[in-house]
Amino acid sequence: MALIQSVSEKAIEDVLSSDKTILSHLLSLKPANLSLVARQKSLASGELDLLYLHEDQLLLIEMKAVRYEPAVKSQINAYAKDLEELQRQKKLISAEIRKIVLVTGASPHDIDSGKKEAIDVVIYRPESVLTRFFENFRQRTYFMQLRSGDYGVVRLGLLKRTLCLLGAGHTSGEIASIEGKSKKTIHNRLSVAGLLGLAAKYKSSHFLTDFGISFVDANDESSSDRLNEKQAELIAHFLRDNPFYSSITYTVISILESVFALSKSAYPVSRIDVQDYFVKSVGKVETWRTPKARKTATYIFSNYACELDLLAKVGDYFYLTPQGIQAILLLQLNRSLKIIETQY
Repeated sequence: MALIQSVSEKAIEDVLSSDKTILSHLLSLKPANLSLVARQKSLASGELDLLYLHEDQLLLIEMKAVRYEPAVKSQINAYAKDLEELQRQKKLISAEIRKIVLVTGASPHDIDSGKKEAIDVVIYRPESVLTRFFENFRQRTYFMQLRSGDYGVVRLGLLKRTLCLLGAGHTSGEIASIEGKSKKTIHNRLSVAGLLGLAAKYKSSHFLTDFGISFVDANDESSSDRLNEKQAELIAHFLRDNPFYSSITYTVISILESVFALSKSAYPVSRIDVQDYFVKSVGKVETWRTPKARKTATYIFSNYACELDLLAKVGDYFYLTPQGIQAILLLQLNRSLKIIETQY
């Protein structure tokens, strides 16, 4: 059965004009030597899809989102004559013109027929071009490389005493002894603190950042393992301003976004619905594979969001707070800016 496709020529052309590494791969050329001269260039016989310069050659490229058709030969030859006329008029650089047609399929006879008229018939797969474009985009876009992970720290308030002891000059081993916790537990707490910008590590030693010092200075004795209002405000403000700082900041915001997206269908939003959507949205379907792992991850990150007053939970349902909605709006703005930055 033939594969049903719904891909426009424009979509593929958009890719090839914006990411020359993909075109260079299709044509087996070095991307560093490729330069876009024009797209949809108006000529006497029509509009040429792409015109690239590669070293001392002009690449006349016609895009087709279908199999090769013989009629394309006359079209390409007409474009080539138009370009030659522009060269004679000194309106285009005087370089050898290489004629190329990109198609989704062609027989050996079609390819040979093209060669007889100096036309390179190149076969491409639209799905491969689009997949490669997304992979390249993901590599250039920092936030899409963030990978969520939980460290078994179920509440941010548990960091308070650990960070106070760290600020007092104790090592992680000493903190574990003082708190009566395992070294792994303290290590996990310090890891979370690091991902929130509260602590940093040099060689094997941890220390408070300036932000961490502000967090500890805001401590009071009224709530031993609960964030007070000032501490919650400090972390929430940091998270809103730096949603892509780490996997944890991005994941906390992601659970907010999950609630926001699902609220369009039903509100308040049930934990079960959030759990499924959230795990998929952060790309952890394979890692948080079991129902228990998904429930635990959702529990931990929703706890963080609730501690920071970004979310509220009543029974088994989540509600968005004014601070939470503000954080989502800032995330969307920041994400748009990050995407724009990767394109230029």
